[in-house]
Amino acid sequence: MPNVRPTALPKQLPSLDGFRTVAIAIVFASHAGVSHLIPGGFGVTLFFFLSGFLITTLLQREISQTGTLSLPRFFLRRVVRLWPPLLVTLLVGVFLVTIGLAQGALDWGTLLSQIFFYYNYYSLFAEPTNSVDGFGIFWSLSVEEHFYLLWPSVFLLLHKRLGASRILAMILVATLVWRVVRFVHFQSSEWEIYISTDTRIDALLFGCLLAILQANGAADRLFKADHFKWMWLGAAVILLLLTFAIREPAFRSTLRYSLQGLALMPVFHYAVTQPDTRLFKPLNLSWISQIGVWSYTLYLVHYLIIKALEYNGLASHGSPALVLGAAALSLAYAALMYRIVERPMLPLRRKLAPKG
Repeated sequence: MPNVRPTALPKQLPSLDGFRTVAIAIVFASHAGVSHLIPGGFGVTLFFFLSGFLITTLLQREISQTGTLSLPRFFLRRVVRLWPPLLVTLLVGVFLVTIGLAQGALDWGTLLSQIFFYYNYYSLFAEPTNSVDGFGIFWSLSVEEHFYLLWPSVFLLLHKRLGASRILAMILVATLVWRVVRFVHFQSSEWEIYISTDTRIDALLFGCLLAILQANGAADRLFKADHFKWMWLGAAVILLLLTFAIREPAFRSTLRYSLQGLALMPVFHYAVTQPDTRLFKPLNLSWISQIGVWSYTLYLVHYLIIKALEYNGLASHGSPALVLGAAALSLAYAALMYRIVERPMLPLRRKLAPKG
């Protein structure tokens, strides 16, 4: 097989903010009650895949530029990125419950589990738990944070090995097998499998695998840039539609996540390496990218706002008033948070960035 030089990726990876916008739009539409074709859970899977791909790409760049990987600085960057919007949003939710504008029962155990990112397991094993209505979606933050804690060390062990991609592929297969074991033998429910880190970590690892394949040139050999592109993209769309259409519980709890991860690999590869094509250009429009920049805060607050509007009788589930009102309030909150909380943290995040 001839050597293929890996496609050089720009410093600012294209299309990723656009994918964030797509992901939050899917999640928002599902929670607002207006999405009956694409499940909101796929939006979360999209976020997971993107995180795995981006973090692995950044880790690879840090090692190539500095020759090493600073785990303390990596963890500090994650803390500076994730905690300020989360803490402020938690305070807003608690305040709304306290004054009677949002539903919920305040519980310190639940709040601490959300602050320190173990809420997904806490919600399963510490029942009954109380939470601000709309903060139940914070289980996904736990999965991502567990990934951030584990993956850099695993990556350090793998990145010098010639068979790193094969080892990662075996981990992905093992995760699928473990989902089957949990569903069949331990009779875990679809929800338990959906929110558990040990059964959902592969959604992030598929993104990691794509980043590794791009770095060593294997992705360019596999996902060719000519007419094969449309074959790969067409197959990805068909595969995703099948995962949406099949409603059988065993499939949804096991194979569904693996097939979605596989389908997203060619989509992300072409979107990042060929962002100027007609198909992916909308992902890089300035206003779409801007919503993607706000997507983390949008994710944190949108369901709280939806639930508060319904609780106060201002809009009914699935109504245009709910969709428009919740979207407007969520965007306004995210824009304000970016201006007064996230943007002031950018200098610190730059100081913590890898040198080189």
